[in-house]
Amino acid sequence: MKPAVMSETEETKYGSFLDIDLFSRFFKYAKPYKGWITIAILLLPVSTMAQMAQPLLIKQAVDQHLIPSNLDGFWLLALFFAGLVVMQFFISYLQSIINTMLGQRVVRDIRRDLFSKLTAMDAQFFATNASGRLTNRITNDTEAVSNMVSAGLINLVADILLLFGIAISMAILSPKLSLIAMISLPLILLGTVLITKRMRVVQRQSRVIQAKMAGHLTEQVDGHEVLRLFNCQEQNRNEFNQMNQEYFSTVIKSNFLEAFQFSFVETASVVVVAMLFWYGAGLTPEDGVTVGVMVAFIDYLRRIFSPIRDLSGKFTTMQAAMTALERIFDLLDTPASITSPAKPQLPDRPAASSSHIQFRNLDFDYGKGPVLKNINCQINSGERIAVVGPTGAGKTSLIKLLNRTYDPKHGSIEINGLSVDRYPLEHLRRMVGMVQQETFLFAGTIFENISLHDKKFSQEQIIQAAKDSGAATFIEKLPKQYDSILTERGSNLSAGERQLIGITRMFAFKPEILVMDEATSSVDTISEGLIQNALLQLQKDRTSIIIAHRLSTILNADRILVFAHGEIVEAGSHSELIEKGGIYAKLYALQFNSIQ
Repeated sequence: MKPAVMSETEETKYGSFLDIDLFSRFFKYAKPYKGWITIAILLLPVSTMAQMAQPLLIKQAVDQHLIPSNLDGFWLLALFFAGLVVMQFFISYLQSIINTMLGQRVVRDIRRDLFSKLTAMDAQFFATNASGRLTNRITNDTEAVSNMVSAGLINLVADILLLFGIAISMAILSPKLSLIAMISLPLILLGTVLITKRMRVVQRQSRVIQAKMAGHLTEQVDGHEVLRLFNCQEQNRNEFNQMNQEYFSTVIKSNFLEAFQFSFVETASVVVVAMLFWYGAGLTPEDGVTVGVMVAFIDYLRRIFSPIRDLSGKFTTMQAAMTALERIFDLLDTPASITSPAKPQLPDRPAASSSHIQFRNLDFDYGKGPVLKNINCQINSGERIAVVGPTGAGKTSLIKLLNRTYDPKHGSIEINGLSVDRYPLEHLRRMVGMVQQETFLFAGTIFENISLHDKKFSQEQIIQAAKDSGAATFIEKLPKQYDSILTERGSNLSAGERQLIGITRMFAFKPEILVMDEATSSVDTISEGLIQNALLQLQKDRTSIIIAHRLSTILNADRILVFAHGEIVEAGSHSELIEKGGIYAKLYALQFNSIQ
């Protein structure tokens, strides 16, 4: 079972090297922290000056004190040199703290926006994007951006500033010797840029494969029971091993490029120093080249090649971050197809305990052929409507349109005379409550799973809702009762207990419209009786829509709508449909005979 991920080229929207568009969008997240950025930038020239001055002090010490054996003023010079070293230490320490704080704050804001984006996306988006790929955006991708800020971006500026500062110092100190460095540096920088450009491509490939692995792993964890039942572990291990090998190959390729870049710069530095000695040996003090100047030049070269070596690592961090930013902004730019209207409305009449529903000329498909065709139906306020039909007839799709999980292709749905696409989305979702075939529970307390972290609910309200649903019977037998911790998906409760928790949510939230989608199909007979009693209580004074395969559960419905091939083919009470002898009568006879 391969995860549904986007194509290999999904992250190629932006350019290939230090994209202005990416950085301009990124800096919008850094803008609120411009005070910290200003401090970090102001520290850069101070740090650069401290490093530029040290070789000059060494030159002076060699030429004026060590070679002529004149120690007058030497210790003052040494003390000044030590002061510069200490100052550089504290500046570097302060820069490191500021960079880390900036990185974590910026990434915190990006994570916030990513999570908000995900919670606002519609069902179609999640149906076409693997969950592992999405979680990868909030975890690994944002971490890559954090590394760029903490260890890359400002330090990269510092390294470039240091390069220019040292180049100027060398030119002033000895124009002739500086020619050696000036000729070699552009070639070294060009080689660095070409290598990092290739690294950008490899980084992109590794991130795409990493997202595939995350999606595959998520599927295996969620579907572990199916894999065991059908003995598919070996096949899935092979698929994961293949992706793991692909990721390993791209990472190794990236490491090789990084190692080559480091070795390239290291070798170039040795060659330049050798050329400096060769050229400097032919110069005299009259040419402005003394022993002190040579020592200072070697120190400058050490300092100038150190940031170039660091640039390779920083460019690697930058390339990883830019690839991550591509993916992050790609997600943030994805529009949600289901949103609240620009000018939302509410019905003129005051809210009641139930609502009137009207389906008009409704057509819908998932892009693979019609699912619902020309649905016209009215559900009166407080009426109990059952929806039956074979699998794939469109029953559940009808409900997904009611609460705008999807929007219809044609036609409209009205609640209390107002089209559902005119309601504020949050208000509409609160109006339509759904008890699904299997209730999804989160890791957390029973109280949190009923209230869904809505702070408007008090402990007393949740307890009353549990008593109304009958869930209090088993909850109050637990050692910590409503503070009992549920494991992921509520696996430490039975199927019936999970359904009662889901029904309790409805009692707490009090929706005007109640939808029950096969609410008792996955529980045992004893639990079904408890759940049916809870559902009957929940249906009182509410407009209710009951989707059911077991026809014995909907015999007392006010009306039954029979779906087939996406259309309403029959409608009426149980007795009317039995008397008619159509599809419903045949379905009922089949179920009745199977029970016999």
